Amino acid sequence: MDIYTIFTKGGFVMYPILLCSVVSIAVLFERLFSLRKKRIISNPELFLHLAEKNDWEELAREAKKGDDFCSQIVDMTLSDTSDNPPDKTTEIYAKKVTADIYRWISIPGIMATVTPLLGLLGTVLGMIKIFTRFTEAGGNPMILAGGIWEALITTAAGLTVAIPSLIIYRFLTYLADKSVAELEFFLEKFVLYRNRNFKQRADS
Repeated sequence: MDIYTIFTKGGFVMYPILLCSVVSIAVLFERLFSLRKKRIISNPELFLHLAEKNDWEELAREAKKGDDFCSQIVDMTLSDTSDNPPDKTTEIYAKKVTADIYRWISIPGIMATVTPLLGLLGTVLGMIKIFTRFTEAGGNPMILAGGIWEALITTAAGLTVAIPSLIIYRFLTYLADKSVAELEFFLEKFVLYRNRNFKQRADS
C-alpha cells in the first residue's frame, strides 16, 4: 500500500499533521541559516583589539559594516548617547538581539505537542465512524477488524511527526544557547574595555 493511500485513509486530520511537519522542517532550515557561525559573531578578534586600543571610532565603523548579531550589539551600544553605564547599555541591546536568536525556536516544540493530540483525535473520530458502520451492518466483525487499523493511522502519523519535531526543538534550543554563550563571552570583554574608557573620561 502506497503512502498516498495511507494518507487518504487517515482522513482530514492528516492534513494538519502534514502541515505541522512542514512547519517544523521550515523552522529548522530557517534557524540553521540564521544561527550559522558567521551570523552570530564574525570578527571578534578585530573588535576586541580596537576596543583594547580605545579606537572606538574605527570600531563603530567596523560594526556598521557587519550584519552579524555581535556587530548589531556593538553598533547600537556605541551609537547610544545616553548617560547609562556601558555595562547597562550593552545589556539592554544584548537582550534585544538575544530575542532574535531565540525567535521561532519554540514552534517545533509546539508541533511536537500538538501532533500526537491531532493523531489521537483522528483515531477517536475513526473509531466512532467504525462502530457506527459496525452497528449498521448488524455487528459484522470484518468491518470492525478492517476499520481499526485505518483509525490508528492518524496516531502513528502524529507520533511520526512529533518525535522529529521534539528533536528539532531540542537541537535548536542547544544551538541558540551556544550562540548566546559565544556572544556573552565576547561582550564580557567588550564591557571591560568600555568601562575602562568610561572611567577614564569620568576622571578627566
